[in-house]
Amino acid sequence: MRRRSTVGFFSVRFWVETGLVTSTPTSVSTPSGADAGTPIRLGTRGSALAMTQSGTVARRIEHLTGRRVELVRIRTEGDVRTGSLASLGGTGVFVTALREALLDGRCDVAVHSLKDLPTTPHPGLTFVTPEREDPRDALCARDGLTLATLPTGARVGTGSPRRAAQVRAVRPDLEVVDIRGNVGTRLDRALGPEADLDAVVLATAGLKRVDKTDVISEYIPVETMAPAPGQGALAVEVRTADVVPGDAGTVPDTGLADALADLDDPATRLAVLAERSVLARLEAGCAAPVGAHAVLSDGGLHLRSAVAAVSGAGRITRTMSADLGPYAAGNRACADPELDEIARDLGVRMAESLLALGAHELAPLGSPVTLATGVPSAVGPAPVTDAARPLHGDTERA
Repeated sequence: MRRRSTVGFFSVRFWVETGLVTSTPTSVSTPSGADAGTPIRLGTRGSALAMTQSGTVARRIEHLTGRRVELVRIRTEGDVRTGSLASLGGTGVFVTALREALLDGRCDVAVHSLKDLPTTPHPGLTFVTPEREDPRDALCARDGLTLATLPTGARVGTGSPRRAAQVRAVRPDLEVVDIRGNVGTRLDRALGPEADLDAVVLATAGLKRVDKTDVISEYIPVETMAPAPGQGALAVEVRTADVVPGDAGTVPDTGLADALADLDDPATRLAVLAERSVLARLEAGCAAPVGAHAVLSDGGLHLRSAVAAVSGAGRITRTMSADLGPYAAGNRACADPELDEIARDLGVRMAESLLALGAHELAPLGSPVTLATGVPSAVGPAPVTDAARPLHGDTERA
């Protein structure tokens, strides 16, 4: 049943922090026959990338509900403050204000880059994940250079500690420069008329969404640079009370609930649940040099994770898999709570393995938490169920 699968995902919730809010409504197209009197207000950051991906989601919701969707621009703390991602605290800086606007009723839906969302559950909010875009990182270098062919001493820009650590691990002879800014600003640092860098590293998904793939000189393999957990995926977030019947007899918006069920992609959902469970168990946050990439294939969920020293002095890489049994075939899966638990368990076991291999000695990790409950959990072996027993597990340490 569609509703049962939707509610199954709605059990994952997140916390709220404080932030800065400025709202500016922007109309999206109105589909034929839409009820213009009751628009759905969709909150989004104001950058070109955010507006593009939010506009795509808005058009899908319009099509699925027959209602007009209005974009509401929200300015987040990450948009206002300067400085490196690590200095801003990383976790939540791009989502706080959006969530506040959602909770206080100034918008009905919010669209985030999933990699920006904290992993700690928050009662009252829930999200679904549409089909994921390419999760790989991309090198945008002068003269079509690749990570392997950049000359010694070349200057590579990134605002991500994860990317910086993995660049240094692969090419310790390069100079990594901390940069901030939108996609265009960062590209100009390497490819503009006054370029002061030889290359920048950006997310492939963002470049595809703003139609700038022509600047990519190399799609960096996940074996070389593990992506951020959730990279390439979007989170379409709503108030839980709007889509799930409440104890007080509140009636949800069934049209919106059905639209979210249609937006949710089971394969993406399982992959990002496994990836984010690695972060949740490590309490690493988006500013930590931790990467994770999961893919569903051959009826199994295959997860690769890496933890690297920011200095590039060391890196641990681990791969694990879980059999999804009769719930999946090839690269497709049904929406079922049992699969969600298998994905979470795989991520937790991956994190436990990384900790056992010394990940806490390489990267600044905090007290582990579980994605399902958000409460501290003891450091030690996680139980391995028969359903989630790894098909294989390989380790690399460099």
